[in-house]
Amino acid sequence: MDFDNLFAQICQDLKETGEIIEMSARFSTCSSDAQRISFILATNTVRKCLQEPLSLAKQEMSAPCKSQSLSASHRAEGNNYYQKKLNWKAISSYNRSLLVGEGESLALAYANRSAVFHDMADWLHSLRDIQLALDQGYPKHLEHKLRERQGNCWQELGHVTRAFKSFNLAKELLASAGQQHKDKLISITSKIRKLGDVMEVTESMSNATSIEQEIIKKRRLAPELNRDRNILLPSASTSIELTDSVDRGRCLVATEDIPIDRRDYSGQVLNNFFQFQVGFCSTICRDEATYHQSECGLTDLFHRTGVGSHGFIGLLAVRTVLKTGRDKIVMANQQESIGKVYDSSDYGTIHRLVGNTSQRSVADLFRRAVMAVYLTSLMQPDNEPDQVLATAVLRLLQSYPCNAHEICYLAVPLPGTSRRADRPLQQIQLCEIGSAAMPVLSLINHSCDPNIARVCYGDVIAIKAIRRIARGEELLDNYGYHYAVHEKSERQTRLFRQYYFRCNCRACVEDWPRYADAPRLDNRPDLSETVDRYVKLRWCDPDGPPEASEMARSFIGYLEAMETSVKLPVQEYNSAQEILKHYFELSATLSRHLVD
Repeated sequence: MDFDNLFAQICQDLKETGEIIEMSARFSTCSSDAQRISFILATNTVRKCLQEPLSLAKQEMSAPCKSQSLSASHRAEGNNYYQKKLNWKAISSYNRSLLVGEGESLALAYANRSAVFHDMADWLHSLRDIQLALDQGYPKHLEHKLRERQGNCWQELGHVTRAFKSFNLAKELLASAGQQHKDKLISITSKIRKLGDVMEVTESMSNATSIEQEIIKKRRLAPELNRDRNILLPSASTSIELTDSVDRGRCLVATEDIPIDRRDYSGQVLNNFFQFQVGFCSTICRDEATYHQSECGLTDLFHRTGVGSHGFIGLLAVRTVLKTGRDKIVMANQQESIGKVYDSSDYGTIHRLVGNTSQRSVADLFRRAVMAVYLTSLMQPDNEPDQVLATAVLRLLQSYPCNAHEICYLAVPLPGTSRRADRPLQQIQLCEIGSAAMPVLSLINHSCDPNIARVCYGDVIAIKAIRRIARGEELLDNYGYHYAVHEKSERQTRLFRQYYFRCNCRACVEDWPRYADAPRLDNRPDLSETVDRYVKLRWCDPDGPPEASEMARSFIGYLEAMETSVKLPVQEYNSAQEILKHYFELSATLSRHLVD
């Protein structure tokens, strides 16, 4: 049952029994999340309403989530895309095949995905998938295809010894298969002959994990901080410090002047991304996920039942609790006071995030408390929720809507694909792939005219200055409502609805016009020309067009000049700032995805 319908049924039953008024009054006296959870657990009407939905949900979770037929269907879809040279659509279908496959179906999906990576000249990913296909028992009569592909990849990477061994294995397999592969046997024999004298080399990549480690090494990592690391804020540099004020709460301020493009914060997510089913960014991540068995049956159920209109918040809360463990949660409950060190990797830092409890209505808190009990019951084999875990989930259900951050990348054309050809910059798409807890990043307050931008490097989010930040000035992020895009009334309404504050930034106080209504400069044709040149750049090469970084420096110069010579807002300042942010995002993109 959808959670919204389930909660509506609970409220209806409480009305029919005449309990709702008295219960609301009693619930409103609860002064802590632990008391709210105890109250729900002691309410027979609520427990009775939850029994049947929980039993049905447990039956769904216990049903096999793997399906050979569904895996084969997704694989066939991928094959169709592959034949049409729609490589990333093919990979997406093969990914879905992998999520529901097991045994030979897994092996076939890995093998087919390796063929796509091979055609895209992505040799390491192809090698990784070949090895995974072999590990899963790829059919012996087809193995010669994988071994030849494996040899091609090793040869392209300069591993002559490994290429020689792979081609020889393919040759032996073909020779034992008889005359039907005579032409292929001649071709592989020729490849072996062309390798010439084989020099023994160090064999550093002997399995899927070691290949995965090599892939990770080659990813585009976040650059180093511009200053020494802050001892009290390990994710930030010494250019930033944490302060606390009556009107702004905990916030981050600059300890020195920070110029545009400076990077002084970089935090790794504490929690993995959410997906429609439990999937992982690498085999290493998958093998380290000790919570996988507990969560696997929950994820698909969450997305089917909704768990309210923000199901990903519930999933992120559950994953946090599962990954943290009861002992650490108990420890965090005993250490409510804020320590001197504010560390993103510590659950205690997330535990202390603000949930705006005092500003929430009784109805809102009651609904979240019921949801916490429901979610925690799903984790327990006997449907009896652990009160400590349920209290932690309730706490996160309040704080995450105000503090969770999206993980994004920009999808750009990939070399070696049929659809890569000269796509204009406007067609590159922003893709949100998940949500994560970033407790230190959550300390940065909102402005409708921010001075920093968030940039995702895989599972690391960095912040970069997009205008000069003076010493003592607060770092300001944008929570999704920018003056250039949204009217003031809309910004104020939405920000208060989700974050419980009234924005008093300069753009709000002075009621700045949106971009379309802002004045334009008559004396900066050079800036307009640079904007036009940047928009027409082609981003097909993995490192981007060589002139892009030089143009980015030009935009920084324009912004610095306008900050001291122009009364804001003006369209040109906003355009230069947005393109600079776009450049940061493109430069940080790890995986080049083809936009279809």
